Amino acid sequence: MNKLTLSTTILLCLATASFAEARLTISPAILHFDYTEFSTTDQELNNETGWLPGLNAGLSYAITPDWSVAIDTSYYQGTVDYDGQTQQGIPHTTDSDATLFRIGARLDRSIYKDIRLFIGAMSHQWKRDIKDKNNISGIDETYEWYEYSLGLDTDFVITKKDRVNLEISYFLVRDATVFVDLSRVDLGTTTLDLGDGTGGRLNLNWFHQYRQNINLGLGVFFEGWQFGRSNTKQTENSSAITFVTEPRSETKNTGLKFNIQYMF
Repeated sequence: MNKLTLSTTILLCLATASFAEARLTISPAILHFDYTEFSTTDQELNNETGWLPGLNAGLSYAITPDWSVAIDTSYYQGTVDYDGQTQQGIPHTTDSDATLFRIGARLDRSIYKDIRLFIGAMSHQWKRDIKDKNNISGIDETYEWYEYSLGLDTDFVITKKDRVNLEISYFLVRDATVFVDLSRVDLGTTTLDLGDGTGGRLNLNWFHQYRQNINLGLGVFFEGWQFGRSNTKQTENSSAITFVTEPRSETKNTGLKFNIQYMF
């Protein structure tokens, strides 16, 4: 499956359509990243937390008064704190570089007054680089997965120039993989299949009409999902026989955005 097929198709439709009903939203943002892995007995193995600066962008187009399409993307990068343990159970703390990227598309349908039902699909990538420290080697991993969402979106008019948008969704996490790179200690690489999971997201945005075609505002968001425990595989091109497994995990993110919205 091509990870960008759906998003690219929607983007091309938006680019060729009249921009009379289009909205472009650019949002500098900061995200609090919180990732935890668990053993088979649900004991916490390690935790990564920290703030990541980033940028969100979205382009939406109203096909008819009742139907609209949109494409959204975001990018965050920074360093978070790793608090965990070695394979021998020895406590270990270090830094972990994190790069998060996502791109997706959705279709909205008005169902009652200002309430809209939407379905969406999104592709995610997380590059994780746990740093070496105290003679303990780190690890490079790249996670990739899809989410398929169903949600509701609505607007609340506060004044003639102010409105609040609320969006809530439930989604499935599917086709998740993690590429594990142990080559820095000559133990090879492999790709694992992660277990399916579920998640949810809440977005709350306030917009103020700054000019006739420009809105400014703030937004907060909360999201979380889980990955199931992976399969176990032997690494390739390793100097020793090595098997790896990725444990079950949970991610909980919170963020703050500054919204700049242009209407065409």
